[in-house]
Parts: sequence; C-alpha cells; structure tokens
Amino acid sequence: MATTLSTRIRMHRMGELGDCFLLTFTSGSSKSHMLIDCGTFRNGANSIAQLKKVASAIKTELKGKPLNVVVGTHQHNDHLNGFVHCLGEFKAMKPEHVWLSWLDQPGDPEAERIGDEYNNLRTNLMRANAHLAGRSLTGKAATWSANTNALLGFFAGARKTDGTPAALPEEARKNLQVLGSKDPAYLRPGQSVDLPGLPPKAVRVHVLGPPLKQEALERKDPRKGESYDKELARAALASSRFADALRNHVYEGSRSAASRSANDRPPSELREEVEYPFSQRHKVREVSINASAELKQMIASYRHKDHAWRNMDNDWLEMAEGLALWLDNFTNNSSLVLAIELVASKKVLLFAADAQTGNWTSWKDVKWADPAVSTADLLTRTVFYKVGHHGSHNSTHKEVFDTMKNPDLVAVNPVDKSDPNITKKNGWKMPAEKLFDVLRDKTQNRLLQMDGKDDAACDPTKPANKAAWKKAGMKVDTTSSLCIDITI
Repeated sequence: MATTLSTRIRMHRMGELGDCFLLTFTSGSSKSHMLIDCGTFRNGANSIAQLKKVASAIKTELKGKPLNVVVGTHQHNDHLNGFVHCLGEFKAMKPEHVWLSWLDQPGDPEAERIGDEYNNLRTNLMRANAHLAGRSLTGKAATWSANTNALLGFFAGARKTDGTPAALPEEARKNLQVLGSKDPAYLRPGQSVDLPGLPPKAVRVHVLGPPLKQEALERKDPRKGESYDKELARAALASSRFADALRNHVYEGSRSAASRSANDRPPSELREEVEYPFSQRHKVREVSINASAELKQMIASYRHKDHAWRNMDNDWLEMAEGLALWLDNFTNNSSLVLAIELVASKKVLLFAADAQTGNWTSWKDVKWADPAVSTADLLTRTVFYKVGHHGSHNSTHKEVFDTMKNPDLVAVNPVDKSDPNITKKNGWKMPAEKLFDVLRDKTQNRLLQMDGKDDAACDPTKPANKAAWKKAGMKVDTTSSLCIDITI
C-alpha cells in the first residue's frame, strides 16, 4: 500500500509586494521543507522587520531540522532580498540544497554573456536614475522619472563604497550560491528531479523555464522574430547612450558641457560624443551674447511660459521609463518555473514566479529528459497556481492558462493592495481586473490574496466556498496574521 502524501503550502504575508512560500511535504515518517523565494519590494526598517518575522516563523516550523531546498527564482527584491537581510537566520536553518536557474550558472558562456549585458543595462539605468533624482523636473518628465524610480525599486540596494548603485538581488543570488551544504543546482528546462528528503518518486519537480538559448532567441509574442539576446544588447546599448546623454546635459551644472574646454571634459565624454550625430561643438546649449537677434527672439518665444505646454526639452527622458520597463520585463521573464508533481495523486502545483510571455510560450517546446513527461500533461493536471507577478496583466499568459482546465484548480496571489506602488495615483494594476475575473471564475472562487482582502465572492469561510475547497481535496486556514495555509 502506497504511503499517503500530505502537502502544505504556506504563503507568508509580506506586508507589501513580496513572495515567500514554504512547502512542507510529509510522506510517512519522511518530511521535506522547500522554500521558494523570500523577499519584499522595499528594504527599509519595516520591510526588514517583516522579513525577520517570516524567517523566524520558518525556523520554528523546521523544529531544528535542516531546510531541505531553497529556490531563488529571479533577481528582483520582492523575491530575494530576504537572503540578504536575513542571511544569518537562513544560515542557522542549515539549508541543504539551493536551486537556481541556468542563467545564474558560473562558467556557462551563454549565461555569462547575457549576464554581462543585463548588468550593463541595469547599472546604466540605476546611475541615470540617481542623476535624475537630484534634478528639479516637472510635468511629464517628473512622471517618467518617478515611474523609472519605482521600476528600479525591484533591484535597488544601498550604494557601494565607490558611490555606484548596488543591485541587492544580485547580492542575494551570490549568497544563495554558497548557502547550501551541497553545491547549488542550476536547473534547465526539461529536467525532472526527485524532491530531497522524501522517498524516490514521491514528489517530482519538473523545470519549465526560463527558456534555453535556442528557445529564447525567438519570442513568439509580442515581438515575433526578435531575440532576447539582440533585444538585451540593444537595450544595454541604449541605456549606455542615455546615461551618457545625462552626463552631458545642461542640467549637470551651472556651466554647460559646451562651455567647457576639452581639457575640462571627462575622457569618456570626448570618446563617446563621436557616436552621436552632432559633436558637442555643434550643440546649442546656451544663448551666446553674440547670437543673432532672430535666434534670441526664437528662443525667448520657445521658453515663454504660455508655450510651456509644447516644450519638448525633457521629452527624451521618457526613454528612461521605457528602458526600466524593458529591464523589469526581461528579469521577470528569466524566472525559474517549476511544476511540482505529487506523484501518487497525479496533482501538479505550478510555481511560475513572474514569468512573462517569452517564458510561458517556450514551455510547449521543452524537450523532456524523461519521455514520460509532457508539458501539456503537466498543465492539464495542475490544481494549484501561484499567480505570476502579483496578478499583473502580462504575467499569466492567456493561451497557456486556457489549457489548465482541471476542475480542482485553485490560485493564490501574493499581492498586498496596500503597497504604495498600487495605491498611488495611476498605480500598478495588481491584480489586473480582467485577469482577476478569469481567475475567480476558473477556480470557482477558490482564489486567495496574500493580504487577506479577498473579493467577497472568494471568502473561504462562506459555506459554498468551503464546499468548493473540500471538493478540490484541500483545506484552507487564513486565521494567522503571518501566513495563509493550504493543505492538500
């Protein structure tokens, strides 16, 4: 007689945008704890205090046993910064295995090349953002700067000793690489591995993403025919030009760049200006006392307060927001995606992290090492979906999600609607309204939010909803202020 497997999924309440899931699998006398991410969007005192509460709760749950597996899905604060702020606490849990994506693997030529371009893009954007932060901007430029700053919040950390911006998630990834007692595993699509701590084939973990090189080169939607690599290189180059343009802009000081002699100007400025259509000496920075009356009149008219509505001096700053959004999307798309199979019951738990279009659409092309595994079958048997990217509109791919037709499907969304990024004017739409409606209907109201502020129709204490959860073979406990538990 097969041993019964019990699975508990614990979604911790992070008090803001954040992800932290502790999965506990029990099979007879064997038990395995798997932690998927631990992070908050911000790094202030309140965020760190909440992270430490969560880390303490995880340690208590382990009862002195080691943490069997730690998974770091992708380099965003809201998934990884706990492995910086609570590094000592996690070390005390004596983790055994750490699972990361193949994109994090040292020595992989493709991963390192992509990583170099990614880091260049991120560093240039963070430097540009720091430069903008000290400027007095109004109107559209102020909005673009604020939006850029918000998006870069996914990466931000304290500044390095040399004054350059630091990327805290990168530090977290480095910590994870040495956190486990065993060498880290860098997972690739098509792999299927047994969950450590349990008997063989009790729980199998199947890797769906991020895409490998050959699948990632062609993005089916929304940019068919364009490659990750070319797009990343192009964005990195654009960010470099943008950062350079900021350095050369008249905002830099009381003297314009044009008014400085070649001896005054940084070598990089002299070197890079040749890549622009006009070198510095041809750029009009100030109205010279020798300017013609016609030029002075034209400039005065352009700068008149009544004409401010059509002034385009700062319109080029919109590029910062576009590049920051591209970087954010690329990072989400690099997410490690796991389909966790409870073998005896054939149920599958899908943890898609923050995967976006290119990641989702690559799953159908995954070449599985085990011929008995297929992507379509895993999706058909999915009964639990960790909603991607806090329920944003672009992180649950419609075509793929439509194939997840199991009548027992439930979903949990790690969103806290009190997060300032959501509550601010024109804030982030999390969860997206139409997606929320689809999730609610498809799960028969078995949809829970991290903050507990569930739609009235999804209240798990309602008799009809209790019956729906029971029908799916699951039990819900939302009474804790620190977490939500789902038991299968």
